[in-house]
Amino acid sequence: MSMKLAGVALATSITFGFALSSISAQENVPWVRFSRQPSMLAVTPLSVSDSTTQVLFRTGDLDKDGWDDVVAVRKAAAAQIGKRPALLLRNDHGVLKDQTTLYASASDVAGDSGFLTPCNNYEAAIGDVNGDTWPDVVTCAALSDGNPKKLSHPRVYVNLGNDGGGHWLGLRHEEGRFPQLLTLGGLAVAPRFSGLGLADVTGDGFPDMYFVDFDGTDTGISEQVGNDLNDRLLVNDGNGYFTDQSFVALTTAQLKSGNGSDVEVLDINEDGHNDIIKVSSLNSPIVARILSNNPASVGDFTAMGVSDMGSPAPVGIDVGDLNHDAFKDVVFADDGKDRFRFGTGFDGANKMIWGPLKNFSFVSTTGDDGFAFHTYIRDLDGDGWNDALICSNAFEHPDCARRLHIYHNTGSVPGDMDLVMREEAEFANTGSGTGWKGVVGMTAVDEKGTYDVGFGDFDKDGDLDLLVGTCTGTQFFRNETKPWTDLGFALPGIAGAPQLAGEGPLTTGSAGTLTLGNAAPSALSLLFLSATSAPAPFKCGTLLPVPWALALSLVTDGTGGIPLTWAAWPAGLSGVSLCWQAATQDAAAACGVSLSNALRSDVP
Repeated sequence: MSMKLAGVALATSITFGFALSSISAQENVPWVRFSRQPSMLAVTPLSVSDSTTQVLFRTGDLDKDGWDDVVAVRKAAAAQIGKRPALLLRNDHGVLKDQTTLYASASDVAGDSGFLTPCNNYEAAIGDVNGDTWPDVVTCAALSDGNPKKLSHPRVYVNLGNDGGGHWLGLRHEEGRFPQLLTLGGLAVAPRFSGLGLADVTGDGFPDMYFVDFDGTDTGISEQVGNDLNDRLLVNDGNGYFTDQSFVALTTAQLKSGNGSDVEVLDINEDGHNDIIKVSSLNSPIVARILSNNPASVGDFTAMGVSDMGSPAPVGIDVGDLNHDAFKDVVFADDGKDRFRFGTGFDGANKMIWGPLKNFSFVSTTGDDGFAFHTYIRDLDGDGWNDALICSNAFEHPDCARRLHIYHNTGSVPGDMDLVMREEAEFANTGSGTGWKGVVGMTAVDEKGTYDVGFGDFDKDGDLDLLVGTCTGTQFFRNETKPWTDLGFALPGIAGAPQLAGEGPLTTGSAGTLTLGNAAPSALSLLFLSATSAPAPFKCGTLLPVPWALALSLVTDGTGGIPLTWAAWPAGLSGVSLCWQAATQDAAAACGVSLSNALRSDVP
């Protein structure tokens, strides 16, 4: 059965007073659009970050419910001592809620409160350390000299999985999983780790940990002579317990960092074995350096030496494919000018050959603004070409005046060595001027003083949303590339859970479809539509489009489906979020009615 929705019956059923703002076509390239959504972050912005509290985000589906959750570790801004609790922002159908006390406050140490125990955390990672398929969390502290091990060392939080009733039990800090670290002279000291890579380097399938170490700070917090641990490699025994194998697997030169600031563990030369890519800044060695895994003795790096990529004063790094040539590329955050570099092939030792450093392009009359740190390669607009984001608050230097920079990968042809990575802007004014910067929907004010950006498809619509942690608080920015979001809440019937799915961009005049499937065949069905989402009990289930503005009476076909189409989406709905859900008569369902999943459509 195919039906026209007659302009979705909205132009006459509901009146909305919203319209797209006009912007200049001269500079504007609206390649991707974000909208600020305060209701999708159910905590106050300043409770996550502020001018004295920095934040770092890591994302994963910790409770395995299909929705991306967020771990947020915090400390005093930059190279300063100031412990803060960490946060668990659990995703409840697209809304991030602080559920730290409920699910991340357990510990096997008396008097310890898990995430709620303040630590000087610089980094965190999410991965399954004990092989039970549940993602665990590792946090990494520094500047905790003289503190007990539970506060000064990396902390492993084991995911407890579900109970017998399918309810998630949360995370528990287990101190014995990470050892007391010792200097070469056997002295038990607190590490100064600022970067953490969690991935398998030994080839046994279990993630190991590599930490980069820093020594003194620009804020004058010196390290005592003889206390320097340098970098460390902690190897997983397969059960989530770690031992220090640094001086077995790596040489002293490989482990040396002056002020280690960033690290990634990944396979950079495509030989099937993870390598270590690290950044050491400020003090010698000042490098972006690759430690290659030895394919003849996996997990032993000693015979492979070091390979440097070159950037004048690197601080942050990310690795990924920018120009679709099957070779890894790198983006550098630098104390000077941020740049990127293409991998062009491999030499006789299977080490990457790097092309020249390349500059980012700008629409605004000014370029980047100096010191930066956290660096990410992500595809924001879903076009298959990775974009780049560089956060403004530096490893050593807090500054709430600099801002986040987002660079559009303009794409071209695979292997293009002249690829343009450009910061788009609404107007060609200064980097702090009016109009959107980088992406539509974010201004220089929104981006100023950015500590970190968290990435996740938090609303399950198929594109990356952003958490932006700044000096003035943390904000949720929803990606509007894909306007349809599955909110869940289906109530099964004779064929299982009915599925409602939408297709189409929802721009004025565009065609699209709304399809119900997996419902009872040849049955009466009501399609509910509302501009609000207020869950209410309905026929043994939950109805989200409440109060509804439209209840369209339809009949499913012989397969239990209803395909609805429109040739031209109506004007006048820009900026509106609509909620849809179908209820179908079904004798096999609880209370005789099955419910589809609720579907949200965000009109750009």
